[in-house]
This record gives sequence, C-alpha cells and structure tokens, in this order.
Amino acid sequence: MPFDLAQARAALERAPAVLDGLIAGLPDDWLAARTREGEWSAHQVVCHLAYVEETDWQVRARMIREVGEAEPFPPVDHGDQAARYAGFRTDGVARRFAAQRQANLAALDGLAIGDADLGLRGLHPSLGTVTMRQLLATWVVHDHNHLAQAHGALAAHYVDEVGPWRRLLGILDQVEP
Repeated sequence: MPFDLAQARAALERAPAVLDGLIAGLPDDWLAARTREGEWSAHQVVCHLAYVEETDWQVRARMIREVGEAEPFPPVDHGDQAARYAGFRTDGVARRFAAQRQANLAALDGLAIGDADLGLRGLHPSLGTVTMRQLLATWVVHDHNHLAQAHGALAAHYVDEVGPWRRLLGILDQVEP
C-alpha cells in the first residue's frame, strides 16, 4: 500500500490512546507478565515507546531534512528502558509518551513535509541510506509492533488459566509452556 502522510499521522496520533486503553488501571502483576524469559513485559514496552519518542523519530526526521546523508543518525538504545523510568508507574510513563507524541506530531506538522520531501535521504548508523518516507512508515509500524507485543505480554498473564482453550488462542503461541 502506498505511503500516505495524512493516514500515517492519524495512526501516530491514535497510538497513545490505544496504549492507554490497553494498560490503564491494570495491576502491576499484569503489567509485569512476559511471554517468556528475555521478552518484554507491557511495562517495558511502554518504557521503550516513551524513550524512543523522546530520542528517535523527530531527531531523525530533522536530520534527514537538515543534513541528509552527510552525517549518520545518533544511535538509539533498543534495550530495556525500564530503569530510565524507575519510580514511574506504567500509566505515568504512558502519559509521558502521550505528551511527547503530541509534541512530536506538532514538530512533524512544522516540518511541512510535502511529496518531494518523502524522498529525502538520511543515513542510519547500521541500515545505511533511508528515506523520510521509510522513517515515517517505520514510526507507524513500530507502534503497531510494540502494541502487539504488549497485547501478547498481557495475554500471558492468564496462560495457565485458559485450560484447553489455549490451543485456540493464537496469541498464546508465543508464550512458553
């Protein structure tokens, strides 16, 4: 499907509300559930989303616009960011994510990206040359990827409680027995 900036922006705008609807009011044991050892809990997913919202997307969009391929994007830590938000409850981190997303969407609007700008190029430190279109599409898909990851982690909370229905619930396929 061809990239459409207005549709992408609308998807980016909805993500914080989707996340809030998913995690709001849940007890800590739900938010700490994981599909398996080494995978992220819903809390860790929220921390990651907040971190990359603060450090990644707008930095890279501006760099594509201002320096192109002359300088690589600064690296982003894709590890667990829960320690970064120590002392915050999950819903507090989610509110932080939502506020930063609003600011980033305002900044995106300020870039006034047109069709010609979507082909502008930047330099990813490990992937090489990328375009503005690819960056913005990745931003949207990144949200969906981690929302699905959070869904899976939350579903894992009741993996032992569903009994024989487990084999009918594909979301639990990723959960260690």
